[in-house]
Amino acid sequence: MTTIPELDATGLMLALALPWLAGVVAVRALLGPLRVTLLLGHGFMVGQLLIILLLLAWDALGLRLAFAPLAWVLAALTALLMLAWRRSTPSPGPEFTVGWRDALWLLPLLAFLAERGFSLAGEVTMRPLFAWDAWMNWAPRAVVWFHEGALATFVMPEQWLAATADPAPYTLGNPRANVYPPGVPLLLLWPMLGGGTYDHNLLYLPWLLLPAAAGLALWGHLRQLCLPRAVCALAVFALLSQPLANTHTALPGYADLWLAVAFGLGGMALAEWHASGQWRWGGLAALLALCCALFKVPGLAYAAILLAAAGLLLWRPPARWVGWFLGSALALTTVGLLLGLHPDAAQFGADHLTIRLPGTLPTLQLAPAPLLPLLWDNFFITANWHLFWLLLFICLVAGLWLRGYKTLHNIALVVFVCGLGVLLAVFGLTHYFRQAANGVTLDRALLYVVPLGVYVAFAQLATLWHDNRAAEAR
Repeated sequence: MTTIPELDATGLMLALALPWLAGVVAVRALLGPLRVTLLLGHGFMVGQLLIILLLLAWDALGLRLAFAPLAWVLAALTALLMLAWRRSTPSPGPEFTVGWRDALWLLPLLAFLAERGFSLAGEVTMRPLFAWDAWMNWAPRAVVWFHEGALATFVMPEQWLAATADPAPYTLGNPRANVYPPGVPLLLLWPMLGGGTYDHNLLYLPWLLLPAAAGLALWGHLRQLCLPRAVCALAVFALLSQPLANTHTALPGYADLWLAVAFGLGGMALAEWHASGQWRWGGLAALLALCCALFKVPGLAYAAILLAAAGLLLWRPPARWVGWFLGSALALTTVGLLLGLHPDAAQFGADHLTIRLPGTLPTLQLAPAPLLPLLWDNFFITANWHLFWLLLFICLVAGLWLRGYKTLHNIALVVFVCGLGVLLAVFGLTHYFRQAANGVTLDRALLYVVPLGVYVAFAQLATLWHDNRAAEAR
C-alpha cells in the first residue's frame, strides 16, 4: 500500500507566497506606481501566469520538475524585476487615512470579510477534493505530473488504445478533458511540488486567495474612478457575496472562477487604458488574455474579446461604428433567441446548420432554443447571483436616462456585452442549450462575466456621482 507523503508546510507557504510576490513586482515594473490594492489584486493573477509559463518552459527544456530549483528561478526572476521597479518613479504615498467616520463602512465590510473568509477557509481546508469536475478533469493531470516529475502527455482514449510508444501516454475518463488547456492542472501541481505531496486539503488554498485578489483589484479600480470608499466597500460586498462564486471557492478544483477573475481583471485593465491613455495597461490586459486562454477552452473566446478590445483602443474608430456593430450583433442574437421560442425553427437549425471549429474545438449545431425563460429565472428568480443582475440593470438604465448614449462609451461595458453575447449565442443558438436546460452549465458559464459586470455597474455609478457633483459645483 502506497503511503501519502506528509505535507511540507514551509514549502507550501513558499509556493503560495513566491508567485504573488513575483506578480506584484512584475505589475509594478510594467505599470509603475500603483495603488497597493491594484498591485496585490493584479499581482496575484500575474504571479499565477508566471508559474504556468515557468512550468511549461521547464518541461520543454527536458528538466525534471522539482520545487527547489523552480523556486530559485522564480526568486531570481523576481530580483531582476525588482531592478526595473527601483529604476522607475517612486511609489505614491498612503492611499488614505482612516477617520472615525470611516467606521460606518469599514467595520461592516471587515465583519463581512471575516465571516466569509473564515467560513470559506473552513470549507477549503476541512473537505477533501470533492467537486466532480475537479477530480475527473483537472486534478488527475496534476497528480500524474507530480509522480512523473514531468508534464506527461494526455491523449484521447482512441489514441491511448493505439499507442505503442514508451512511455505510453495517459488518458482520462472524460475524453475532452485530455485536450483542455494546462493552466489549472499546473496551478494544482505547483503547491503539490511545494508541499511535497499530492493529497492534502491545504493544496487548494489558491482558490481561497483568488476572490480576495479579485476584491482588492475591484477596490483599487473603483478608487481610481474617485468613487467614495463607502460605495467601493459596497462593490466589494456585491462581488464577494455572489453565492455561486462562493460555491466555486468552497469546492476548489474548478477552472471557472479563474477564468472569471482573469476576464474581469482584463476588462478593468482596458478601462484604465481607456481612461488614462497609458498603453502599459494594454500590456497587462494581454497577459490576462493569455491567462484566459490557458484556463479553459471557452477562455479562447474571452481572450479574443480582450485582445479585440485592445485593438479598438489602439485603432480608436468613431464611437458610432462600435455602437452600430454591437447593436447589430445584439439585434441578430435577440432575433435568434426569439426564434428559439418557436419549436419548428429550432428543429430546422439542428437538422441543417453546423459550424466546424478548428482544432479540438467542438462542432456547433446551430439550433435556436428557448433560452429566454431560463435567463429570466436565472437572472431574477434563482439565488445564484444575489441581486447582481438587478443592480446592473438599474445602473445601466440610470446611466442611459441621465447621460444618454454617452454612458455607453465605456470599453469595460463593451467587453462585458461581448462576453455575455458569446454566452447567449452559444447557449441560445446552438445545441449547447441542452447543457443550459439542466441549470448547471449555464450558471457556471455566466460566472465568467460577473466580476467584470460588478465593475461595470459601479463604474456607471461613479460617472453619475461625478456628474452630480459637477452640477452642484455649478
